[in-house]
Amino acid sequence: MRAHFRIARPLFPQMLLFIGVLVLSFIYTASAQALLQVGQQAPDFALQDIEGKGSVNLSQYGQKKAVVLLFWSTWSSNSSRALKRMEAFYRDNKDAVQVIGINADNQTLSEGDVEGVRKVVRELGITFPVLVDRGLKTFHEFNIIALPSTVVIMEGKIAYELPGLPLVGTEELFDFLLTAAGKQPKTKSVPGYRPLPAAVADTNLARGLIRKGKPEAALALLRKAMEKDPRYMLPYVEAAKLYQMGGKNAEAEDVLRKALAVEPANMVILSELGYHMAKTGKLKESENILSDAGRRDAYPPSQYYFAYALGKDGRLKESLAAFEQSLSLNQYEPAIYLLRAEVYEGNNMFKEASSDYRKALELLMKVKIK
Repeated sequence: MRAHFRIARPLFPQMLLFIGVLVLSFIYTASAQALLQVGQQAPDFALQDIEGKGSVNLSQYGQKKAVVLLFWSTWSSNSSRALKRMEAFYRDNKDAVQVIGINADNQTLSEGDVEGVRKVVRELGITFPVLVDRGLKTFHEFNIIALPSTVVIMEGKIAYELPGLPLVGTEELFDFLLTAAGKQPKTKSVPGYRPLPAAVADTNLARGLIRKGKPEAALALLRKAMEKDPRYMLPYVEAAKLYQMGGKNAEAEDVLRKALAVEPANMVILSELGYHMAKTGKLKESENILSDAGRRDAYPPSQYYFAYALGKDGRLKESLAAFEQSLSLNQYEPAIYLLRAEVYEGNNMFKEASSDYRKALELLMKVKIK
């Protein structure tokens, strides 16, 4: 106990600083927005190809029926499968659909790292453009939460997104792409939901007000967005996080349950509710929600929220194993390190907690802390 005390004393002021900055930043990280971006304008980018011979812009493919962005890395176990599957599609449909691979191996890349990327591309016989996302700016702008991830853009807006490479979800993605290319899908596809533009506009305005520190005005706009399009889930998530930040836990839970009443199987809402239950001490309910969500879908936040709930429930070994699994999908997500740090701290593992708080802050600030 005395050894723990000697370690903890110099670290606690530093930890509290990290916690204060990280919690405020985490409220608006990308994780909860994943799968809720359909209908949003796609950010343009200009990235170098892997040979360093030129820059490729998203906007230069505006004449295509769809543009597919495949975010991948050499270290993610499913990226090679995703690249090969997308190459087969591209060869048959390149006249209508443009595929662009975006490598997100690391925030900083040496020439040796880039050569490793080139080697994978050559070995797999990839013929679509492959770009290098130095600094991961595009990765963050598109709110990518797992590698590989696929984003489909039509008419300048995000039309479809798929994190990871889940079996059923991947087949649905390629049916969507076949339809976009003007071909018959393998299974009968139902037109995807598209949020009402007025609801998207109100939500975007609300998010701007959040950044300006005007939560009450933001909440009013989010409520309007929910009324205009009850199926659009992003305003529910944003409102819940605002309530959480203000310590209004009952209101946060209520708005998430209202969202579930509209879409009972929505993985984003289920995950956010499960996380909220864990934060407020309702651990068994949280674990039930999150484990069920994890079985039904490969949505990454449900996995690291479940890891967090296990840790809060004293199941440290299971918790840490689940966190490691989450990191294998996305080692750049600050939320994973932040939540694991809280678990470490709750178990008096102060050295490990401090390391994770530091890593999360590095990722949030996108600078190396010395």
